[in-house]
Amino acid sequence: MSAGPDVLDPEAPTLPGIGSLFTDGTWLWRQDLPYYVAKYHISLSTDFITHVRNAEYRIPQVPEQRLMEIFTQDLGMEIK
Repeated sequence: MSAGPDVLDPEAPTLPGIGSLFTDGTWLWRQDLPYYVAKYHISLSTDFITHVRNAEYRIPQVPEQRLMEIFTQDLGMEIK
């Protein structure tokens, strides 16, 4: 986990977790997303909100194979 500046206000206090990601296997988001939604009222995609509500606001355990697909295909990371 890393810390860094608020990308919308560099004068704001340092935020923890800026390098941390969450996924439910379908969507991928940064750990600091709730901060930006709360502080700046950032709009979220209607599709994302519907998906979260349908999952009853729970992040499921994602199978390892799907995580590897996300790392390699979606994030372009190389796994050795």
